[in-house]
Amino acid sequence: MTLNKYLHSFSQEISGIDPPDKFTYPFFYTPHPLVELAANQLKIYLEQANLIHNFGLGKNQNLIEQGKMFGVLVVRNKAGKLGWLAAYSGKLSKDIKEYFVPPICDIHAAQSFYKKGEIELNEMTAKIVALENDSRRLEAIRKLENRLSEIKELLRKGRADLKDAKKARQKYRETVRKTLKPKEFEEVKERLAKESIRGQLMFKQSSKKWIIEQEELEGKLRDFSEKIKILKNERRAKSNALQRKIFDQYIFLNARKEKQVLSDCFPDFDLRHPPSGSGDCAAPKLLQYAFKNNLHPVCMGEFWWGAAPAKEVRKHGYFYPSCASRCRPILGHMLKGLEVEENPLLTKGDDKPMPIVYEDEDLVVVDKPAGLLSVPGVEIEDSALSRIKDKYPNATGPILVHRLDMSTSGLLIFTLNPKANKLMQRQFIKRQVEKTYVAEVIGTIANSEGCINLPLAPDYFDLPRQMVCRENGKPSQTKWRVLGSKDGKTRLALKPITGRTHQLRVHCAHPKGLGLPMIGDELYGIAGERLHLHAQQLEFTHPTKKERISLTTPIPF
Repeated sequence: MTLNKYLHSFSQEISGIDPPDKFTYPFFYTPHPLVELAANQLKIYLEQANLIHNFGLGKNQNLIEQGKMFGVLVVRNKAGKLGWLAAYSGKLSKDIKEYFVPPICDIHAAQSFYKKGEIELNEMTAKIVALENDSRRLEAIRKLENRLSEIKELLRKGRADLKDAKKARQKYRETVRKTLKPKEFEEVKERLAKESIRGQLMFKQSSKKWIIEQEELEGKLRDFSEKIKILKNERRAKSNALQRKIFDQYIFLNARKEKQVLSDCFPDFDLRHPPSGSGDCAAPKLLQYAFKNNLHPVCMGEFWWGAAPAKEVRKHGYFYPSCASRCRPILGHMLKGLEVEENPLLTKGDDKPMPIVYEDEDLVVVDKPAGLLSVPGVEIEDSALSRIKDKYPNATGPILVHRLDMSTSGLLIFTLNPKANKLMQRQFIKRQVEKTYVAEVIGTIANSEGCINLPLAPDYFDLPRQMVCRENGKPSQTKWRVLGSKDGKTRLALKPITGRTHQLRVHCAHPKGLGLPMIGDELYGIAGERLHLHAQQLEFTHPTKKERISLTTPIPF
């Protein structure tokens, strides 16, 4: 295997392009010009190579349609010459062994022990199924359950008879109280008391035998279940060990040539396994090959090629950040030793003013700038909420009423006392607050207005992205209206009826919505200076004054 198989030269002159000082932060970036040149060469190859894979672009229609994420890594060799590597995430219908870097894990080697372990697991599964379906076991369980039902009915009836007898004695006692002399009445009371004690003793003796039998029967049923439970636990432990062994075939290098197995990249591995496909994405493949072959990574980018998955928002040819669930833990190790750009989100909202639009003793409404979190994050303390708390130290109770995405600017309401918060929360829950957003999308729209209904669910493999999911998604609805079009861009007024995470962004970008991503949308479109989405107008009823308030703020784009 020679290096020339995978290290590609630039087809255009690059002497006038300065390489970046630091390596790409893979989870939020704008592609470097060198990355764009390499990606364009790769796209030409994909168009001309006639790969045996249906990307949903009109070729190889007999194969399953599936777009792919491709990646390019610009590298520098020991002589200082720049070139680039290519990789794809997952697998192609037929893997290409001469153009794309090889996978990190030798699948054939992994399969040798996996097949053996799989046979053992299948044998254990068959044994469990045989035990569960054994006719003698099922008949014994049926008889035990029937007898348990009989005992429970006897106990129920015995307790009911005691209650009925008690009520009858009480009724009889009340009846004869008025007709009998005191001495005679005392004799009746004594007789009734003895009857009560005798009845309770008889039930106690009978029930004791039934309860003992019940406990024995339940113990036998547990014995049947326990054998299967033990087998299932053994199978689970064996499956987990086999899964760990497979994952540990993925050994990742970093710039310091330090090694780490995949299971160690995920601190909660024993609680939940990494998502399927972890280690097979383009970014880890590219970095692994570079580190193995003494190539210094310069910059990187990943783009989608082909039709989008039904649930996700992916645009053919668009660059996207590395996935969070699979790649973030792995790249956390692999990037050690490289000088990497800082996460721009950590400082994106710093020093941006947050003007107050409305203020009284109950409420404060601000114009949140794009890049500022609504609430503090894991790594970022500065937020609209923390600023309000600093400005209004005497505010009591919960302050937050609703949120805006970090990338979204516009009107945000905070309350300054518990009563105002409760009443404002009620308005949001009952959808009595009217919100109007202004957005700009890339492209033009034939209709002038409409309504989008798409169920949304979190994409747990790539949070914070959301996806359209008919099975598990929550209903979401957005009304939209065109405000104007210019230079291939369209300005929209958006009225969310529901308030799902990223609702407006997904509804605009998804093919079953408008199919047009917002300008500057780093998650569902193309990253830019800022997301062109602004919460421009709010209309609500004041929580104490009961008057209708309408607020607007200037559109910053």
